[in-house]
Amino acid sequence: MDPQEPDPGAIQRAAEVVREGGLVVLPTDTVYGLVCDSSQPAAVERIYRVKGRPRDLPLALLLHDMAQVSTMIEEVPEAGVRAMQQFWPGPLTIVVRDESPRTAAVRAGKDTIGLRLPAHVVPRLVADRAGRPLASTSANRSGRPAPTTAEQALDQLAGLVQVVLDAGPTPVGQESTVVSFAARPPVILREGALSVQRLREVLGELRAN
Repeated sequence: MDPQEPDPGAIQRAAEVVREGGLVVLPTDTVYGLVCDSSQPAAVERIYRVKGRPRDLPLALLLHDMAQVSTMIEEVPEAGVRAMQQFWPGPLTIVVRDESPRTAAVRAGKDTIGLRLPAHVVPRLVADRAGRPLASTSANRSGRPAPTTAEQALDQLAGLVQVVLDAGPTPVGQESTVVSFAARPPVILREGALSVQRLREVLGELRAN
């Protein structure tokens, strides 16, 4: 599909699969993602099983716009707000405090949640049409490289998901940078597509994990 003007029918079908508890592979700005309805524990469990992902590693929530944050999270630290305003949509996952029962399935026992707003229209449209945040992780078997094309994702997950949306190679080709704002100063949990230098220019002091 065209990454700028994706087929509405394909987007709608992917959203329906999400609402039905299925799994979808789709492109993001960084790598191809594996997503499901974050509010359905059984669907989230399928992601863990399909990936072979350890159950103590949380998933992230993929959003369709920044306004969703205020409807889900009670309070975002000022530094986190600045990061969202500067780098979203983009290759940054923001981790904040959250103990809401509705996110328990994706938090894997943690008291924090990761939030992503990718700079790619396809995942944002699917999340919007599904009407809920998407539980999200890279579309690979655990321990293997994250895929940057639909073909690479299918090599690992063929027959294990209901829909694959192919919009060509991902623009960035590297996983998102992950920063936790649950601590002061913020902590870099994973270096990725967004440089630490650029983050420090906006946020000031950052600690390595």
